Amino acid sequence: MEGAATVTIATLLSSIGEVFTSAIGWAGTVGSTIVSTPILLLFCAIPLVGLGVGLFKRLLNV
Repeated sequence: MEGAATVTIATLLSSIGEVFTSAIGWAGTVGSTIVSTPILLLFCAIPLVGLGVGLFKRLLNV
């Protein structure tokens, strides 16, 4: 084959590392946007509080 790329473990791990680094960067951008905008923070915090209450109620019923 002409120009067939060889994939080694090193290149595979390097690619996975790049994707992981990009995903962490994107999550940081989304998180900072949510924290800097109060209405987004409100719409993200209310479901998390409900999740916490629901989990706590389930723990009490066990």
